[in-house]
Amino acid sequence: MKKVKVLYFAFIKDITHKSNEVLETECEDVDCLIEQLGKMYGNELVNFLKNGINGIKVSILVNGSASTKNIKEGDEVALLPPPSGGDLIIGKRFDLLEEIRKFREKAPPEAGSLVVYVGFVKGIVDNHKVLELRYEAYEEYTRKRFLEIKEEMKRKYSDLIDLEIIHVIESMKPGENVLLIMALGKGRKDAIDAVKETLELVKHSTGIWKLEIRDDGEYWVVAGNTRVKKQ
Repeated sequence: MKKVKVLYFAFIKDITHKSNEVLETECEDVDCLIEQLGKMYGNELVNFLKNGINGIKVSILVNGSASTKNIKEGDEVALLPPPSGGDLIIGKRFDLLEEIRKFREKAPPEAGSLVVYVGFVKGIVDNHKVLELRYEAYEEYTRKRFLEIKEEMKRKYSDLIDLEIIHVIESMKPGENVLLIMALGKGRKDAIDAVKETLELVKHSTGIWKLEIRDDGEYWVVAGNTRVKKQ
């Protein structure tokens, strides 16, 4: 018998009604653990984990790795729907102009461009009024992915000098700034391309989700822009 910590996110949390728990298990691998969770929470959870929902697959990470299938004493197992997707700012907003100013001051003499992307909360989605977006994150994994993305972009784009990613994890209102991506480049092309690619990686390969509170209900936003109604 061993103890493992299991983390639940987004619509998976709607089934378990908890964000995490420590389980005692005799399982040696992830497949066995899924069966144990099914006995605890029902076949709906097993179906989500094995088959996904509306074509959306759920990732299972063991200590932050998707390739690890065996589990041992003290492991952390995270059940991750695809994200809606540097620095995570928990519980506060960022000052847009101040962040741009600080990043611009880092520019070395060979820099000749600064490219900025700002993402903010929409007020209307599918002709429905958005009241609030509530963000949540698998923080340790997402911070690790931000660093990996930055290093990957620097390797890929030779004229990219520096890259910064800032994402707020908090309840946000329409019009409030949520995501800031900035790139310093020797020229414009690599900086622009790096920001575009970074945006897609943040949206699709990190551990960030959002619950969209609208005038017609509440929806988890996963896999980019797919919406799953909250149970």
